[in-house]
Amino acid sequence: MHIRYNVVLLLSVIFSVATSSYGAVSELNKISVNSVRAIVGDDIITQGELVRHAAVAIREAQGRYKGHELADKIDEILKNTLEEMINRKILVKEANRIFGTNAAAMKEVQNDLDSFLKGAVNKVGSLSKYYEIAEAQGINPIEKKNELKEDIMIDKIMKEHVYNRVKIQPKLLRRYYCENIDEFRQKKEVKLRHIMIKFSSHNNNREETLSRAQQVMRHIIKGDDFATLARQYSEGPHAEEGGLWSFEEVSELRKDLRDVVYSLKDNEYSRVVESPVGYHIFKAELVKPEETQDFQEVQDEIYQRIYREEISRLKKQYINSLKEGVFIKIVQ
Repeated sequence: MHIRYNVVLLLSVIFSVATSSYGAVSELNKISVNSVRAIVGDDIITQGELVRHAAVAIREAQGRYKGHELADKIDEILKNTLEEMINRKILVKEANRIFGTNAAAMKEVQNDLDSFLKGAVNKVGSLSKYYEIAEAQGINPIEKKNELKEDIMIDKIMKEHVYNRVKIQPKLLRRYYCENIDEFRQKKEVKLRHIMIKFSSHNNNREETLSRAQQVMRHIIKGDDFATLARQYSEGPHAEEGGLWSFEEVSELRKDLRDVVYSLKDNEYSRVVESPVGYHIFKAELVKPEETQDFQEVQDEIYQRIYREEISRLKKQYINSLKEGVFIKIVQ
């Protein structure tokens, strides 16, 4: 069900979201907000409904993308949103079929709805305040109440056909751990101090530059404070902080320098090391050795990953089974 939205639509969406309040789609009147985007059984999804549902995601995309990349992202958002709306209509239809003839079940749904609304009203202080907030957010309380009722019904059928059918055996957790062991391996990390003497600061005279680096090295060997020497002599990054580098910055060093750093033990300093830009002296401040997390440490995390994947698989499977009995048409 691939949909490619034209440029006029994309620009209209961008303009309407950028210049109007949440849910507003006035500019889309130019291409008819009432135009049908999908038919699901006896229901339809209009252009205006689609854009309203996608508005928040589109606004977020505007802050991250530009030009053609933004247009492509909006196209993707609209397609995904349309699929979600179709899936919801399918689930609502099934929920109405199941609960519509079951008075006891519908009473339970109504009780859950009343309890939820009572909690929402109590949270804001009063019913009038609840309606005031809803109006300020452009929400129709009656429509929202119907949506909440549908949400409760959908949740109940999803529990029966999806959530309660998830079975994850302990051996599956262990197998995931063994097959994905690299995900749980923490690489060696080194936090260090760095003194750099640049060729460019000494007229590109290599002998003069090396002489200065060796002078600093003699101070280090004598036992002078490395951070103080970095502030005094270093011509490299973070000199004013005593040449202190973070774990992340160390990992971005060129490989030959990084190899030198990773060979150091805690509080050990390196020899004078040459690079294309000058001479370096490193001192390891904190070394975290490479280690692999034990299975017991990560089994809950693994369970949650597999659980989410299984929920997604079963949900897709269930919705696809429901679609087989419903007429669905995407309008290009």
